[in-house]
Amino acid sequence: MIKRINSSLVFLLLICGMITAQNNKKQPNVLFIMVDDLNDWVGAFGGNQQAITPHIDALAAKGVVFKNAYCSAPLCNPSRTSILTGYQPNTTGVYGNNEIFREIEGFKNTVTLPQYFEQNGYETAAAGKIFHNARGGSKDPKEGSDPGSFQQEKIGNAGTVYPDVKDRHSHNLKLKKHGVKGSFLRSFDWAATDTQDQDNNDFKSAQYCADFITQKHTKPFFVACGIFKPHLPWYVPKKYFDLYNLDDIKLPVVLENDLNDVGRIGNNMAKKGVHASLLETNKWKEAVRAYLANISFADACVGYLLNALQNSAYANNTIVVLMGDHGWHLGEKQHWSKNVLWERAAKTPLLIVDPRNKNVGVSTKIVSLLDVYPTLVDIANLPKKKDLEGNSLVKLLSNPNANWNFTALTTKAKNMHSLRNSTYRYTVYPDGFEELYNHNTDPNEWVNIAQEKSSKIILEQFRKELKTKLK
Repeated sequence: MIKRINSSLVFLLLICGMITAQNNKKQPNVLFIMVDDLNDWVGAFGGNQQAITPHIDALAAKGVVFKNAYCSAPLCNPSRTSILTGYQPNTTGVYGNNEIFREIEGFKNTVTLPQYFEQNGYETAAAGKIFHNARGGSKDPKEGSDPGSFQQEKIGNAGTVYPDVKDRHSHNLKLKKHGVKGSFLRSFDWAATDTQDQDNNDFKSAQYCADFITQKHTKPFFVACGIFKPHLPWYVPKKYFDLYNLDDIKLPVVLENDLNDVGRIGNNMAKKGVHASLLETNKWKEAVRAYLANISFADACVGYLLNALQNSAYANNTIVVLMGDHGWHLGEKQHWSKNVLWERAAKTPLLIVDPRNKNVGVSTKIVSLLDVYPTLVDIANLPKKKDLEGNSLVKLLSNPNANWNFTALTTKAKNMHSLRNSTYRYTVYPDGFEELYNHNTDPNEWVNIAQEKSSKIILEQFRKELKTKLK
């Protein structure tokens, strides 16, 4: 009798083991790629037709491109915190680069995106800048980490200045003269280096993740790769600068006196001094070329990683998500950098490739990076996580043109928000000043129509929508 029970138990365990193995085999892997400070100057996203990004473009052709994706915050830490926790900045209270969400009351035990996958049987790994930092603005070597979010992680000093950059700050910019202060004086710089791709930290991050993918895995995996460029300073190998002829560089289309109708706070946030310095020294084209060169280098790092995935045993069962963390201005509205509430800072690439899904294409629906967490939970067939504040994009992955009526909220600070719908961008500042732009007729946000009588009903709708979002 005992032998019969033992035999039955062994048989049952074998069956359970076989079922578990089959489920693991079916469970998709996830490759999560985040490119720092990347605006839509990527071929597949159409923001700049001169951009040379063959690897991201090839990836985009295999999935769904979200051409109107917006960050929850136009700055690294609050944006990444929002993406990886699934909560808006006004929920966590993380608005700047120095707050740490785990030190805020109520968020110490927050289950981040990679942790949720780990809780559901996944092996997790990361390299490069995924979270903004571990200890606010400190120089701690674990910059980029949220300790405990990944089972294994390689974090280098993403901002390393390579010793062979001989032309540092050789552009004769008049930044101090034009009132530019703080870290921007040190970081706003560009130069072509004599390094090879493999000498650079971003490439090393891609290599680490590529090596992880090509290993034998008994569990499904979630691997995240953070690419630091095109974050300042713009130092990348010379061959990427050589892709662009300086004389052929086309500058963003701008409007003189564009800031006349944006109010006091908008004027104060714009880095007008940087723009004035570039105009005075005739370096605008150089700066644009440098940004493009850094994007092309980031694209090469992504390409190396994607090639490793394609040649691995997991190519047909790995979801790939690629995004920026927010946009970047290169002179539009006399602004350089991010951290403002205009379109160029809020908009960033997002694309999702699921090799099991044959529906590919371009979606122009308004989506948020906040939607990434619930979307990955859905398409990986994990249990619903009901506290997430974003919307699953599964509907758009099945049909990029499906009905979709959501707005995207971008937050700069408490009482400083911007809402984007399919037609308008509405922004309100702490002093009550409002901006409203009609993107059907004014895609560059040159004319603030908030003061027009015809905008009264639209403003009321946005004010009501914002109250709902902030509850």
